[in-house]
Amino acid sequence: MRIYEKRLKSGLKVLVSPKRSLESVGIVVGVGFGSIDAGSRYTGLAHYLEHMMFKGTSKRNWDEINEITRRYNIYYNAETDYETTMYEASVHRRYADRAMELMSDMIKHPKFDRTEFKHELGPILHETAIRKEDPESILYDNMPHILFGQNGLLKPSTESMIINNISLRHIKSAYAKYYNPRNVVLAIYGGLAAEEGFALAKKYFADFERPYMKPERKTIIPTGRPSVLMMKKRDIGRGEVGMALGCDGIAKANFSEYTAMNALAGILNNRLYDQIREVRGLSYDPSVEYSAYGTFSYLMASAGASPSKLPEIKKIIQEEFKRLKDSKIGKRELDVVRRGLEIKYSTDSDDAMESAISIAETELMYGSGKLIERIPALIRGLDADTLRKLISKYFTMKNYGTIVLSNRT
Repeated sequence: MRIYEKRLKSGLKVLVSPKRSLESVGIVVGVGFGSIDAGSRYTGLAHYLEHMMFKGTSKRNWDEINEITRRYNIYYNAETDYETTMYEASVHRRYADRAMELMSDMIKHPKFDRTEFKHELGPILHETAIRKEDPESILYDNMPHILFGQNGLLKPSTESMIINNISLRHIKSAYAKYYNPRNVVLAIYGGLAAEEGFALAKKYFADFERPYMKPERKTIIPTGRPSVLMMKKRDIGRGEVGMALGCDGIAKANFSEYTAMNALAGILNNRLYDQIREVRGLSYDPSVEYSAYGTFSYLMASAGASPSKLPEIKKIIQEEFKRLKDSKIGKRELDVVRRGLEIKYSTDSDDAMESAISIAETELMYGSGKLIERIPALIRGLDADTLRKLISKYFTMKNYGTIVLSNRT
């Protein structure tokens, strides 16, 4: 992957990565504003603002926006995370101009209609309620609070209550503060040449200008003590157990550590899959994932199963964490994971929108979207000594958090 970058006179950073073999183009506007930036009083503000960006502009209402996306088969979506909000489009390269014009209009000229603001509260609360009923979502939403909660991450169960207190004034204020060219990045990936991508960016975003206020964001550190959360929910068909390690954010660490932690996740994932699913038949979906942000990251192992099997699964996960800490990483085991990461990097590059998202996220959270170009070399350079140093750094009891979710009878 080759990534080209330019900064428009307005300050907007544009990154273009051509892959002419693709018919599709991924266009992503990433904003350096996420759930941790609004503070505990207004958690959910970034998510509410994301929804409002789809509700009309100064020249289009939501119905006209939807008509354009349907007419030109533009897949358009957005997602809010802890540190970013991503506005995403995937379109045939023939209609990239249409998608770019629509996206620029929505980003530059949102209307923030009061009636639409009131109407959108229902879908947001419903979306939140859906996550609260899904065992895997419950795990992923609560684990950062368990690991880092007192240092800046609010417990998700309070979000619905706080969203009700967000006003249209809060929405407009957040937009004015965070949606400015130096806190926004435009990433384009796929079937356009670099010069075509830059020409579209200049055509539709050259006039994107407003005062810059740099967001203040503190580094988040683990709570410094092992934490366990036992949760019970009515009417869930399965339980879930997760165990995680709180780690440094990539802005404080480095991108080499990001790649190495993904390798550790792969090794632990393979070991747990073999033990939990293949050897003992306890769970369908044991997995290990490394979730990395600029200010914090964590490595989590999880598995869903019937509540009666959760104690045994929890014990296996604990044992495998300990075994990884105490045992050697064999050459063959590392080679398998290294090769898997190489193939994943190659196949991911065929997805235009996801690749554009990765470029935008890397720019906003880790400091430079071009870091992605280094991934193949970093994967090839992985060795057991590097992984062992990270194990010594993070695999301590004070960094662990555990969640067990079971059915309430």
